[in-house]
Formats: sequence, C-alpha cells, structure tokens
Amino acid sequence: MAAAVILAALAVARCSESTPPPPPPPAMPSGDCVLSFVIDGDSVRCADGREIRILSIDAPEMAQEPWGARAREELLRVAPVNTALGVEYDAVRVDTFDRDLAYLFLPGGDMLNEHMVASGYALAFIIPPNRRYADRIEAAEAAASAEGRGLWAEWGFTCRPADFRQGRC
Repeated sequence: MAAAVILAALAVARCSESTPPPPPPPAMPSGDCVLSFVIDGDSVRCADGREIRILSIDAPEMAQEPWGARAREELLRVAPVNTALGVEYDAVRVDTFDRDLAYLFLPGGDMLNEHMVASGYALAFIIPPNRRYADRIEAAEAAASAEGRGLWAEWGFTCRPADFRQGRC
C-alpha cells in the first residue's frame, strides 16, 4: 500500500514537471516608441526613426490654422517628447507613405488615439480592416461633439481634415 502511494506521488510530480506553466496574460505594450517629435495631431516620430500615423483618428492639418497647431499642442501636452509610448498594431501595419499605423498607449495605459478624439482635437477616422478600437473611438467622438469639447467648441471641424486635404474647403 505504501509503495502504491509513493508511485502515485512520483507520477504526479513527474507530470507536473513536464507540463509547462501557463503563459502569463498579455501585458499592455509599453516603451515601444520613445517619442522624439510630434509632427501634427495624428503623426509622431520615435527615437528609433519610425514615423507612426496614429490609427483611427484624423486631426486637422498644420495648414488648417489655427486648428492643426492646437491639435499638435494637445498631443504634446499629454505625450511630451521623450515619453515612452506602447505601440499596438492592427491588421494593416504600414501605410502607402511607409509610416507605421498604430494605436499608441500612454505610460498609465490610456490610449492616445482615443484621448485625442475624446478631448475634441481629432475625429474618428476608421479605415477597414483596422477596426480593433473603432467602437471606442467613434463613441469618444460622439461624446466630444455633443459636449462641445476641444475644437468642437471653436468650429474647428467646419472643414474636416479629409476634406481639407482634397481641396474641398
């Protein structure tokens, strides 16, 4: 009887040694881009030279004065130069201008893309198949517009950035 108990214990120990522990849960990305330059309200440059077009948002162009400068200032306010940003990619990782397309996360875990829209300095700009956070970003735009936050309070989106780029206004 004692031998059977010892054999059973050895079998359990041997099984537990050969079974690897479960992988840890995925961590929030952090430090994937050390911000070196803010180009405008929806594009940044990392210290490693990558240019990142912030996914699912569209901020006024710098030539859309004064709205483009205000959007850039808001991005710099929440993510100053040298901020370590987490980078998360979606289905399409690079655009036609060879810029990375990414969701960026601030050190506390907040999504920069969502912040720019929620604060009223960018619009939701969802281009499939990159839709991972579309619902969150669209809801942030609806709330910012309804509450008159940021550029919504100043008529800053009378000419949407996409229309401006096309010379429609």
